[in-house]
Amino acid sequence: MTFIASAGASSINLQATLAASSSGLGDPTPHHPISCTSDLCFHDDNTLACEHTQAPAGDPRTQACLDHSIAVLLIEVLKEKENQ
Repeated sequence: MTFIASAGASSINLQATLAASSSGLGDPTPHHPISCTSDLCFHDDNTLACEHTQAPAGDPRTQACLDHSIAVLLIEVLKEKENQ
């Protein structure tokens, strides 16, 4: 699943945004799910996985991405509320 957020006439690929925002959080190797262009899956045990690898619960890059995604979603909600 690729996450796309629409903002008026434009749209944002949230997965690409999160990958870019997390790139400074450590060595990009080994491959991390958030930087992958394949489908992402977040499991009940807090494991984030793509088709190639998985990141365990408590992984700092995963946590930073989740925090960032919540912030982006809150910003979008506030924008929508202001436009009403």
